[in-house]
Amino acid sequence: MLRFYITVQAVELGAVTLAGLSGFIEAHVWSPAYTYYLLLVLVVLDVLTNNVVNKKPLRPRTLALRLAGYTVVLALAHGFAAHEPGLVWLAQLVLAPFVIVHLRRLIIGFGKLELVDGDVAELLSRRITARADRAAEEQAAVLPEPAPAGAASPEPVPAAS
Repeated sequence: MLRFYITVQAVELGAVTLAGLSGFIEAHVWSPAYTYYLLLVLVVLDVLTNNVVNKKPLRPRTLALRLAGYTVVLALAHGFAAHEPGLVWLAQLVLAPFVIVHLRRLIIGFGKLELVDGDVAELLSRRITARADRAAEEQAAVLPEPAPAGAASPEPVPAAS
């Protein structure tokens, strides 16, 4: 009976810890937190798939460092976007390339492993890339062009003596 009680307490403690960690992630890393979790799953699947395709061993340290790096970048972008009105666009600008690059690589990897039809994988890859390129071009067209640094300023008119 005592062994069961300790197990239930361990499960409860684990659930409380996970809930606290999820609340921290929601407040400080990314909101909503499930988007952050989906990105982590996407990155892990991408790395695992590419390791199988390239017949490379999994290096857990490298994967953990990559996930930690993404977490830091997302936390910084989320913090700046949440607290600076002029940077409200920053969070989505940071997340989008991560998702596009890893989703595209995952689709290509699934195509090579024949988990997805090769033609479908190629079509999806091209469409994702084309849509991302189009969105980047539209974003660049909306932003105003900065004035050149070497632009001549009007010369002062000499005073008449």
